[in-house]
This record gives sequence, structure tokens and C-alpha cells, in this order.
Amino acid sequence: MTKYGMVIDLTRCTGCQTCVVTCQMNNNQRPGVHWSTVDTIEQGEWPDGDRFALPHACMHCDDAPCVHACPTAASSQRADGIVTVNYDACLACGACVMVCPYEARTISFKDDWYFGAAEAAPYESYGTPHADVAEKCIFCAGRVDEGGLPHCVEACPMAARVFGDVDDPSSEVSAYIKDNNAENLRGTSLYYVKGDHDFSLREALMTNVSNVPNIVASEAEPAGPQGEFQGPNAAVIGVGAVAVAAVAAGAGFAAGNVRGKKHAASTVEGREGE
Repeated sequence: MTKYGMVIDLTRCTGCQTCVVTCQMNNNQRPGVHWSTVDTIEQGEWPDGDRFALPHACMHCDDAPCVHACPTAASSQRADGIVTVNYDACLACGACVMVCPYEARTISFKDDWYFGAAEAAPYESYGTPHADVAEKCIFCAGRVDEGGLPHCVEACPMAARVFGDVDDPSSEVSAYIKDNNAENLRGTSLYYVKGDHDFSLREALMTNVSNVPNIVASEAEPAGPQGEFQGPNAAVIGVGAVAVAAVAAGAGFAAGNVRGKKHAASTVEGREGE
């Protein structure tokens, strides 16, 4: 059985943000949305301190909490481990955003373009733009299904990323893990080559997690101080807390209208999926 995973080699990563930019371009992410992030980690004091870049995105957890929390099965996990999002079924309720331990998901209520332009620029013409749905890295599943690589892997100028079937001992990614002593972030599909950097992966990745949901609000309907979505058309409903409670109790879930367009999954219409 194929199990996809990715290695990020911190001894090669320069923090150039190419992975972030190519992901934004090829997946047509709205202003304020980024599926991939590169943090800068600093430890110790001069002259014995350490500083390095730590890229991360969706970790494609083995037992993904977002999948369990989603009330409409919009978030699901394929047999190969990739966690995907069905945008046609997503209610933007915020449940998946709230339970993700790595802040890997974003909901954007903006349907505009960068710099306030009236139409998309050439670099905003790739992929399908989304609004009013939960978004995240999906390992470029469509490209992978066609035999290609995720955009971030292909674009990295330092070859700091390796992707493939980690369950196949003869695969390139399995060999890289073995040859470079890559450490798996337990319970996820991500592996990191730490080299001489002495740190806890989980601690480093959780350091910048604020537990405030990633909500990109429109100018007319701003996000509240704790990330909750406000305004007369709000349907985040406590940023997913109600949705999670409903699922846990086995109750039926119905969401209100979001900006006049959101309905329960059985009535969602008109949004283009990928």
C-alpha cells in the first residue's frame, strides 16, 4: 500500500520562501492565505547560538483530527495518507481549523485580488481560487496522481525537499530518510533532516501556534480579537466549537448562511472544485 510522505532537509534549506511562493501561485491563494510557512528558529546565545529555517504546512497526520471534526466529510483522508478537502462540501464552519494542532488550515472570506486589483494578475491565474472554504496543503494530490511532484518539491532551488512512497523501501524518499537519518514527526507524514541542529521537532513546530484560528475576513466583516468571525452573516458559529460538539454528540449539523452563499452540504451549489 502506497503511503506518501515528504522529507525536508534543514541542512539544505536556506529559508528563501520559494516553496511558499510557488504554492501560493500554483494554488491561486487569496491575499492573506498561505498553505506553506517557513519559520526562523533561533536558539542559544552568541557565540554558541543556532539559527535555521523550519518549513512546514499540513502534516497529513496518520489519524487526522480535522477529518474527525468535519461535520460534512469535506475533509477526508485517502488510502495513501493524503488529507484532502472537498470544497463543494465545505461549510467554512471552522471545526477543522480549530482542531488542527499545526495551524495548517485557513478560511478566507476574501474574494478579491492582491493590491486591491479589479482582476487577477498573471501570477494569480494558476489553479482555482477559493473563498468561504477551509484550505490547506494537499500534497498537490492531482499532480501526484499524474505521476508528478508537489510544486514545492519541484521548485526548491536547494533540493531540500524529497517526496514519495515512504512504505516502499526502494523509493528515493525512503533511501533519503535512511541515508540522512531523517526524523519523523510522530503521527504525521513529514520527516526532517536535522543535521547538527539540536531541537525538538514538536516543540519547535508548536512554538508559534497561537490557538487562534486562521480566519481571513473581508473588510465588511472583520475577524474578532480571538479569531471569531463577526457580522450579520456570520456562520463560523464560535469558530467551529458548535460543529465539533455536534459531531461528538452524534447530532445533526446545520450551518447558517455565510455571506448569503453557504448552506448544508446537500444544498451547496455553484462552487468550482478541483
